[in-house]
Amino acid sequence: MLKKKWGTYVLAGAFTLMMTACGSSTETESTSESVDAPSDDPEPVEETVEMTDVKQVTNWFAQPEHGGLYAALEKGFYEENGMNMSIDQGGPQVSSIQIVASGQAQFGLAQADDILIARAEGVPIVAIGTIFQTSPQGLLFHNSQGITDFADLQGRKGIIQPGIGYWEYIKEFYDLDDVQEITFTGQFIDFIEDETSFTQGYVTQDPFNFEQQGLDTDYLLIHDSGYQPYANVMFTTEELIENNPELVSAYVEASVKGWEFYKENYDEINPVIQESNPDFPTDQLAFTAETLVTYAFEGDAAEHGFGYMSEERWTTLHEQLAELEIITPLDDVGASFTNDFLPGH
Repeated sequence: MLKKKWGTYVLAGAFTLMMTACGSSTETESTSESVDAPSDDPEPVEETVEMTDVKQVTNWFAQPEHGGLYAALEKGFYEENGMNMSIDQGGPQVSSIQIVASGQAQFGLAQADDILIARAEGVPIVAIGTIFQTSPQGLLFHNSQGITDFADLQGRKGIIQPGIGYWEYIKEFYDLDDVQEITFTGQFIDFIEDETSFTQGYVTQDPFNFEQQGLDTDYLLIHDSGYQPYANVMFTTEELIENNPELVSAYVEASVKGWEFYKENYDEINPVIQESNPDFPTDQLAFTAETLVTYAFEGDAAEHGFGYMSEERWTTLHEQLAELEIITPLDDVGASFTNDFLPGH
């Protein structure tokens, strides 16, 4: 893990100088002298925070899984920490890693395995905190199929993004050599029409969507397969950490504060998310905001604080990717992440 080489960043705030007037010492003291005599007290000086234009790019369209970031923006937490923040939405044709690595944004969101893959390809990015301790990614199926384990997926049609790390691991670990793979496009029509099929999805959203369509579904959580990447990981570049650690600290501090706010006040922030993504239904926003708490705030986050990442998890994930020959082994897995910017670390 990257070691901190910098001191704690203290953000300057505006303050007011309190002035105390001196009273007259005797009745014979000249009134005009007390009025006309120049004061030795300095004029009040207001200190202001120097603002920096900052951009972050998410890994999908605006949604509750980004709720804490929008809370930090809406409630002024980024501004309090000296940042004029803008949030660019991700999408199917948007690579947050490429955008941050090229300097078009200072911060981004990505999955932990994608960060390791990028580093193995020579892209110098570093994870600085995770939103999800447990990834809400899952494999969804029709409840009528009686599926209880990943081995039960054998012989079925799977609607999956080609080459995605967790599916390569599950196929290998559970000997799934008889699955008809259909490319996932973001649409669920194939899954809806074929009751024996399964599909990738987010368990914080898609079960709700299917229920609204009258479908009875369940899911296998990817995390339970043994493949356990952190999800929606905040990251930046090695260069920014080296040259401007104060900005990185300010960003992480405000983002964590935003997530703590969103956890308790999502109903205040969800309309802000909906402004950026009008297609997200109001009732689904509430469902997702309530469901994601377990995945973001439990586990190591309950003991070490929101955003914490363990070296053991990163090492295990690295070994899995190397064994699957998705990456060439890295010399220093610990350089891929740091907890040093998280509050309390």
